[in-house]
Amino acid sequence: MDNNNFTQGVETSTTTTNEAEKDGNKQQNKAFSQEDMNNLASKIRNEEKSKNEKAINDAVKSAIAEYERQAKLTQEEKDKENRTKRENELTEREKNITLRERRIDAQEILTQKGMPTDLVDFVLDTDKEKQNNNIERLTSAFNKAVEKGITEKLKGKAPTDFSTTSKKEKTKQIMTAF
Repeated sequence: MDNNNFTQGVETSTTTTNEAEKDGNKQQNKAFSQEDMNNLASKIRNEEKSKNEKAINDAVKSAIAEYERQAKLTQEEKDKENRTKRENELTEREKNITLRERRIDAQEILTQKGMPTDLVDFVLDTDKEKQNNNIERLTSAFNKAVEKGITEKLKGKAPTDFSTTSKKEKTKQIMTAF
């Protein structure tokens, strides 16, 4: 009887497992109705709308606060602020122009040294001396790495010189070489 109960328990658990698998497959193959899709789309739209409204409200608040702050400034303070802003913009533009020039110079030097120009970002600097030092360090490191890689690839067993041995030894050496 105990065996019978055990067998029935196993059959019951197997049936339950099969039913769960069928339910899982039904859930995976569930077809969405147009209403479900509309609800999902409207939910996404509402979330995006609320995010956009919040961003707009924050931007408006900061613009109003900036306007009020500037309204309290005297003409002299406004002029000073505008001058500082222009100086910062000019400094940034000058830095960008310098970097473009240095990039072109570095690419030319790398090309002359036979280096890939993709490495220009690793040596780029606003100071020309630093950039030249970076190029020299990169070139030496790159050449050492290439040399090491070639040496590794060419490693192997040195060829055997059969001319200095007797005929029997030559035959043995040739046979062992293969």
